[in-house]
Amino acid sequence: MEVIYQGNVATDCSTRITCTTTSLTITNIIINNLDSNYVFNLNRFMSGPGIHKIPIYELSLNAGDSIQDTQSYILFKGDYIQLISDVAGTTYYIRATQET
Repeated sequence: MEVIYQGNVATDCSTRITCTTTSLTITNIIINNLDSNYVFNLNRFMSGPGIHKIPIYELSLNAGDSIQDTQSYILFKGDYIQLISDVAGTTYYIRATQET
């Protein structure tokens, strides 16, 4: 089943997309901030014995710059991606396929 996540990226590192079913395949991530220069980070956390952080990327962008990431990220139950922006007003749109 296709699912869409969208909203504002919190500046306190609390924006997470978590797999709550068997698997979640993220196929498209769009990030944008129209008003300010910003730094955006994407991290992946894998569950299991302990939580394992895997930094995916950190990008320094100008106001109005967008990221369109079409790399597939497969998450399993308990795994999540973390979106981080250093300024308010950064928005995200994520398309994924959820397996139950």
